[in-house]
Amino acid sequence: MGLWLLGTSGAVPDGRRDYVGLVVEAADGLILIEAGGSPLHRLRRMGLDPMRLRGIFLSHRHPDHLSGLPGLLMGLWLLRRADLLWIAGPEDALERARALLDLFEWRSWAGMFPVDWRPIPPEPDSLVEASGFVRLLATPVVHSVPTLALRIELPEGTAAYSADTEPCPAMARLSRGVEVLIHEATGAYPGHTPPEGAGRIAREAGARRLILVHLPPEVDGEAWIARARETFEGPVEIGWDGMRAL
Repeated sequence: MGLWLLGTSGAVPDGRRDYVGLVVEAADGLILIEAGGSPLHRLRRMGLDPMRLRGIFLSHRHPDHLSGLPGLLMGLWLLRRADLLWIAGPEDALERARALLDLFEWRSWAGMFPVDWRPIPPEPDSLVEASGFVRLLATPVVHSVPTLALRIELPEGTAAYSADTEPCPAMARLSRGVEVLIHEATGAYPGHTPPEGAGRIAREAGARRLILVHLPPEVDGEAWIARARETFEGPVEIGWDGMRAL
């Protein structure tokens, strides 16, 4: 059980990284966080059974975060999945996801498994999921479209995932005291965060570790780490696809 990075790239993947994504592995199944690229391929490459998926969280509507949803659902359908799958996120993201699936007439697939759409309100600490093994809380952050960051609480520890955001107090509050903060470090662009901004959030939150994700193509990892260390004294790592975060 634990938390894994499926992908670590921003909107422009390179030869080493696919679109950003995470997976929570718990005793009662898997929860996918983001659905860009080819989640089915990445889960299988990591030795995780996609049939154990019980839910998907989409942080926002941009294509690098949800474009792989039709292929994922088609693959699960072809594997003869029968169990319900929940898909959660901002209503704005769910509307785009449904529209994308409708292009492929997914509702007409014979024997299609049930999908439970869970719109998450843009309010601090909104509950996404709670079971005996995992608790997910979402909070709105600052991006160009409605976006939710995520706090992940597991028996193994706590983590926070920023999704796409500028540095903001809401992210520091959501991440308070986590063992690992997984924060985007796209660079100094509107709606995004440079490495030193991610370090500042980690410091304000009192996070123990910082992992930088949503990285630009061919990123200079050592330079990104050095910039994050300007504002955060704890351990800083560059995320890589397949890495265990917790």
